[in-house]
Amino acid sequence: MRLNYRKLGEYIELVNSLNTDLRYGEGDVRGVSNNKEIIQTRANNEGRDFNKFYVVAKNDFIYNSRTSRMGEKVGLGYNYKGNTFITSFNNTVFKVKNEALLPMYLFMWFNRPEFDRYVRYHSWGSSTEIFSWEEMCNILLPIPHIDKQREIVNEYNVIQNRISLNRQLIQKLEETAQAIYKQWFVDFEFPDEKGKAYKSSGGKMVFNEEIEKEIPNGWQPFLLSKYCVFVNGYSYTGEELKSSKTAMISIKNFDKNGGFKTEGLKEIVPNKIRANCYANVGDVLVAHTDLTQGVIIGNPTIVMNKSIYDYLIFSMDTVKVSSNTKEISNCLLYSILKEKRFKEFSLGYVNGSTVMHLSKRALLEYKIYLPKDLKIIGELSLRLDKVLYHQINLHSEIEKLDELKSLLLSKLATIEN
Repeated sequence: MRLNYRKLGEYIELVNSLNTDLRYGEGDVRGVSNNKEIIQTRANNEGRDFNKFYVVAKNDFIYNSRTSRMGEKVGLGYNYKGNTFITSFNNTVFKVKNEALLPMYLFMWFNRPEFDRYVRYHSWGSSTEIFSWEEMCNILLPIPHIDKQREIVNEYNVIQNRISLNRQLIQKLEETAQAIYKQWFVDFEFPDEKGKAYKSSGGKMVFNEEIEKEIPNGWQPFLLSKYCVFVNGYSYTGEELKSSKTAMISIKNFDKNGGFKTEGLKEIVPNKIRANCYANVGDVLVAHTDLTQGVIIGNPTIVMNKSIYDYLIFSMDTVKVSSNTKEISNCLLYSILKEKRFKEFSLGYVNGSTVMHLSKRALLEYKIYLPKDLKIIGELSLRLDKVLYHQINLHSEIEKLDELKSLLLSKLATIEN
């Protein structure tokens, strides 16, 4: 055993505090993800006996011992935020008992990919593999002096806080873009010839029977297909390799509220790639297939970054939608497709039982209302593009910070006092 390596069991202990007084209910149930996050549980807890659930206090850890259900990663979380909640008795709850080990330093160790590989290797079982509490206690890890741990944790927190701040800014920018779109396309308060808000300044409105709504005089409905090109995804086959420079986007990368997630991109070396099935930063994709009865289907997303990959391709459960006119940018197109009206329209063109599919007619027959002169729309596109480029830059910064965080975590095994 290396000089500063110790068994984890010397520093941790089980937490068996049960919710016997039913202080916490169904809304307080939390689970863990294999990204080491505490999340709202996905389990159906209706009618369950919550007095047998564990109470998770500040600085407690949770892990799911059933490792075979989590892929190649381990479901684990750390309650550093301090909000008390409950978790299923199927999970294991523990805490640090020894002041010589900082809980956050231990959590950093749990975030290393080497930890996931170790746990999977030491999981046992036939139909379900289990990583037992005894195996958790047998983990060997370096325990440097507490001052050194604080120094390392501070470095980690600086990076993590910046990532969190960037994500908050990205969300604010998304809200800003949608507010600008609503101001122009829903409230019709775009600047008129005198630079004043059109509708509130007395701009003429006319009722359009086709869309059953008042729109500015001179605006009229157009088929979305007049200004867009649609490219269907492709069913790729090929070897999956972790070192691949190509990743495939599927509906798993679509957020139910809109947006795009690079986590879980499927790395692949495809046997064949269609030239028009590449996705680049700024491209708009629409979910074409959904297993969750229409929650995702019809949702648009815009690719904000390519993560570590040189190439992104999109699968057959997605459709790429591209503008064919310079006045309508992809960012404006994304806002148009994100509008509630498109979601409601597209659900009328869904068919299937087990797997829901969006009919091509939804995109071909959807109507948008625009002025005959697209010059004013071009001005809106420029405004939205500025927001988009800021978001892309923040995503790029997050990517670099993640690399820096990974580098810091990789050096934990070599830390000396």
